Amino acid sequence: MGQVHTDRYVPAQTNGGWGFAGFIIALAVACIVVATYVHKKTYKHPTDPTAQAIGHRAPGGAGSLAH
Repeated sequence: MGQVHTDRYVPAQTNGGWGFAGFIIALAVACIVVATYVHKKTYKHPTDPTAQAIGHRAPGGAGSLAH
């Protein structure tokens, strides 16, 4: 008696993760936008006179080389 061939091939579902990948990419872009916004609002160059801490005074006055 002959055997009946049973097809066991199951096609892979390789396009199923695009929604999740899109979410991760959007999350990364959102993190970059937030970090850029916070940096622009809070960063002060070290030579900026307003970059000193509140209540902090340099010895001998600001800009002085005296110790």
